[in-house]
Amino acid sequence: MSNPYQPDPHGGYGQQPYPPQQPGYGYPQQQPPQPGYGYPQPPMPPMYPAAPPSNNAATTSVVIGFITVLVSCFYLGLLGLVGLGFGIAGLNRSATTGVGRNTAIGGIVLNTLAVLISIAIIVLAVSNYSS
Repeated sequence: MSNPYQPDPHGGYGQQPYPPQQPGYGYPQQQPPQPGYGYPQPPMPPMYPAAPPSNNAATTSVVIGFITVLVSCFYLGLLGLVGLGFGIAGLNRSATTGVGRNTAIGGIVLNTLAVLISIAIIVLAVSNYSS
């Protein structure tokens, strides 16, 4: 009995065909693809999670509104009009991105308050000056 794990000496499965093919005759032999060449590589996962979009106009409106409320007695709240513009721009941007709606509304409220305080100070100043 022969060993089943020994190759067949008379040629069989896995042996070269007889006669062996010479290079240059017939169809060209294709090389097996090398690992990493010719195959698309899977995309690399991001190293850090993507940051959520921000609404800088809304944040700017809140900051300007807070500062303007604090200093509206001295500068007459004209900066509140600029902050009001940023708040409206932030509200419009939040409609498209879905981020910063509450911040924009807070900025609009603060800047409107600053403008109203400035108007009240002007009215009080004019009424005291005329009497």
